[in-house]
Amino acid sequence: MATTDPAAWRTCRYCGGAFPPDGKVCPTCGQNYTVATDQISTLPTAARRWLRVTQFVRVAIVVGVAVGLAYAIVSAVYTGPPNVADPLTTTGTYTIGPGNFTYLSGWITGEDYIDGNYTVLSPVGTQLEFEVYNSTSFPAYESGLPATPQWNQTGPDAGSLIFAAPYTDQFYLVFQNPYLPTSGIVLTVYIVTNYQSNVVIG
Repeated sequence: MATTDPAAWRTCRYCGGAFPPDGKVCPTCGQNYTVATDQISTLPTAARRWLRVTQFVRVAIVVGVAVGLAYAIVSAVYTGPPNVADPLTTTGTYTIGPGNFTYLSGWITGEDYIDGNYTVLSPVGTQLEFEVYNSTSFPAYESGLPATPQWNQTGPDAGSLIFAAPYTDQFYLVFQNPYLPTSGIVLTVYIVTNYQSNVVIG
């Protein structure tokens, strides 16, 4: 028996959406062509096929969104937060011209520390200067002005480094070729640094 209840929800013949009993136009597509749910099978073949296709597409979209959200959530749970490399955790080989320097920089939380080591690969036996400057003294050092390092180690062609930050700041780990520009001595240096947190968990 066909539905005649004026309070019954109907189906939009254009987009397949639900049409409220007191509606004038479909809230989804704005059309006003409706059909009672139990009368869909009596529609002409073309109209019935169109309605079934639109309903299938609507269901497919909903299912697709649900699957996509579920995948994103499950992936986030299994992979965990992204790991962003700290700029002071590095491994690399650097070429430093005579009288020049290279540096690594990054924020260090007070009482955290940087450890690592360096080796002059060539010329074998040449010296290297290693110094650490804070955010105030490094601009002066870079400009060739007097600057006091937080820590320094001068002389050996290989050595370990451990620098504990006395306070939170941006620090600069500077590796300098101490030879005069006229010497022509270019250093190739292998450097490893690791940011170590002083926070004990547990």
